[in-house]
Amino acid sequence: MKNKKFMWIIIGCAVVIGIVAAVIYGMGAGKGKEEEGEAITAMYVPYGEDGYIFASEQGGVFTVTAPEEAYEVQDINGNKISLRDLKRGNIVKIYGNGIMAESYPGQYPGVTKIKVESEGNPSDADQYQEIVDELYTEPDPAEPPVLQVNYVTSMADVTVAIERGGYEWVYMDKDGLSNAVVADSVPVLDWGELLADITVSEPLDLTLLFSEEPLEVEVVRYDSSLLGKGQEMPEGEKVTVSEKEGQMVIEGADGNYVYEVLGIWENGRATYGFVTVEK
Repeated sequence: MKNKKFMWIIIGCAVVIGIVAAVIYGMGAGKGKEEEGEAITAMYVPYGEDGYIFASEQGGVFTVTAPEEAYEVQDINGNKISLRDLKRGNIVKIYGNGIMAESYPGQYPGVTKIKVESEGNPSDADQYQEIVDELYTEPDPAEPPVLQVNYVTSMADVTVAIERGGYEWVYMDKDGLSNAVVADSVPVLDWGELLADITVSEPLDLTLLFSEEPLEVEVVRYDSSLLGKGQEMPEGEKVTVSEKEGQMVIEGADGNYVYEVLGIWENGRATYGFVTVEK
């Protein structure tokens, strides 16, 4: 009788241990699922040298703007890769908080994981060519390089296309003849809505990304209260451009300033402009 009672005690303990283990496992599994967040199925569509979009019925057209260290990218076998290793036509699941910034293309800063579900076919991405054509134009040798500004916040890694103003440019045409182009522009303070907005809640490092690296860069900023007063030729404040990890950076940019960027190349020079807006 004692042995039988002892046996029931052992069985009871085993059941309790099993239940506890199942609960702990379930909590762990639930936590993992929660950490991955909602999943969006999308196709990877690259363009140009390093541009890309994700196209999805759920999320529309968007890019991932989360800092690279904030999410993991896995190939179809679960091996860790980088975003640049994805191939045209890859079908991926993108996990995150599901909150998309209102822009076009959309910006998804809350991504936690990207997993290749299917290799797909490069030709599958052809259906999005019209969208790509809206976003990207092959560089024209008759025009100076384009400029983008990149900055990183606690929420996102953002890249903004910057408007180009006046320029002087010399180029060789398809017949090997040298041509000179001069395009005039009003002062940067009078560009109005052409100035790209960069929202600043605290001083930010702004990385200047030219499609072709210039020989020299000069930056001047004006208080945003001077917007619309370019004809008065107000004096601006020179801004230092530092070199960090091989890139040109405006360190600690404050809000409520209009920035005028002058790029100088062997072929000529061009002016670009944007405004920082304090949040």
